[in-house]
Amino acid sequence: MKHPKTFTSLIICIVLAKISFTVYSKPTTNIIEPQTQAIDWVWSGQRVWFDFISQGNYQLVAYFDASRQMSVAVRQIGDINGGPWIYHKLPSFLGWDAHNSITAAFDEKGHIHIVGNLHANPLIYFRSSSPYDPRTLKQVDVMISKSTEQQMTYPKFFQGFNNQLFFKYRLGTSNKGKWYYISWNNVLSKWENVHKNSVLDGEDVRSVYPFGPVFGPDGYAHITYVWRETPIASSNHDLSYAKSQDLINWKSANGEPIDLPIKLDNGEIIDPIPMHGGLLNGRTPIGFDSEKRVLVTYQKYDKNGNTQVYLKRYESNGWVEAKISNWADSRVDLDKSGALKLPIVTNKPAFFNNDNNIVVPAQFNGDDWEWVLDHKSLEVLSSRTFKSNLPSSITKYDLDNGIPLRVISLRDEQTTPSTRYYISWEAMHPNRDQARESIPLPSTLRVHRIDN
Repeated sequence: MKHPKTFTSLIICIVLAKISFTVYSKPTTNIIEPQTQAIDWVWSGQRVWFDFISQGNYQLVAYFDASRQMSVAVRQIGDINGGPWIYHKLPSFLGWDAHNSITAAFDEKGHIHIVGNLHANPLIYFRSSSPYDPRTLKQVDVMISKSTEQQMTYPKFFQGFNNQLFFKYRLGTSNKGKWYYISWNNVLSKWENVHKNSVLDGEDVRSVYPFGPVFGPDGYAHITYVWRETPIASSNHDLSYAKSQDLINWKSANGEPIDLPIKLDNGEIIDPIPMHGGLLNGRTPIGFDSEKRVLVTYQKYDKNGNTQVYLKRYESNGWVEAKISNWADSRVDLDKSGALKLPIVTNKPAFFNNDNNIVVPAQFNGDDWEWVLDHKSLEVLSSRTFKSNLPSSITKYDLDNGIPLRVISLRDEQTTPSTRYYISWEAMHPNRDQARESIPLPSTLRVHRIDN
């Protein structure tokens, strides 16, 4: 028989052990992040681009809900409560304009910045007072100067060199436009001008449409841009290019300085396509080959008047052109204004494969195309078409209703396109910014996690 004191001591040790386990064990939860989860009902009357970004363990989705109201949802990945989404509605409502996208950013301290619903309109900007908390978003009337924030279009936050937060936008209209860059001062918590004046300037007689900046493996930020004389898309002309190591001083491809602002007569034109030549703004993406040389994909009419895909590469003796596609009856009519439904889309950059050959992607009548080019001669070696390279866990939500599924990958750390997280929703094609006869039912905005 055990001594009473010994038995009592044993009980105390067991109790203390249980207490110790309870205090020091890692908190657990039976809530597991689903691979696909619905966020909200969203507007599907026409395609307006949303935004999906991350910083650290936080993810943010900015979108227009079913009632067309600008909305924000934020969550913390790895939260022991399952990372619930925190929602907030902002006092801005969408019309029928497909230009009026949303752009979002976190600054270095985690404060949220939201701009959107702009097409030649005064600034619509919200900033949070607490890090990662959308419920503290408040409208801010001016970023830097009210005089340059009255006709804003194409707003976009982006990360520059050393993860510096920048914001770019067009001031003016489709035939009288100029572009500004501003940067966020993390110490003073305010926006500052990158330049005294604009970066690109249409001189009040034309507009300019840039693509980028794209930060390349060569240490430069690269932009392409086209000029437009009128609101009609067919008046685009002169595919042009510039690069910079600091977003302040800009150069041509061969390193010659370009005075700011860049204008039609002092920039570098890499393909002097005339008006009505089939050049389309916003469809001039920038890629790089295995030797870090710049690759520019774009579209223009061939000698038969059909729209074709072309590629420019900068080599030691200048820009070299390659005709990529050879379609028949492919002419895209650009004698229109407003946001257009386009059968040919060149919005993804060329890249190199495991053989160092160049791959050029594009879309034609809803099909994805890829051409493989010899990395030395730029000769087309092969081409193929395919429906989608997205996993079925996403494409299964593309309902058979005539409304396309829109998919955006997460911008991981606000820069790198993720291959793990995506958002998807259904939305109709642009309708030249005009109202439709009927409003389709809202669609479901979903976040997808792809486990490779």
